[in-house]
Amino acid sequence: MTAIKIKRSEAPGAVPNVQQLQVGEVALNTVDQKIYVRNSEDQIVVVATKGQTADEVTAKAAVMAIALG
Repeated sequence: MTAIKIKRSEAPGAVPNVQQLQVGEVALNTVDQKIYVRNSEDQIVVVATKGQTADEVTAKAAVMAIALG
């Protein structure tokens, strides 16, 4: 089985930049427990963070899916 690796950081407060991610690509900060994605407007946005409810995560994921087409 092939493992899928997500770009990740273990440095507190580290956020990826647009040079590090392609549109729609996901990155994870394991210390801060946040998931980031680069959107079609070349912005890095947080799509999930520890403590969010399932409904909050689902709503953000739906918005990102629509934005990314």
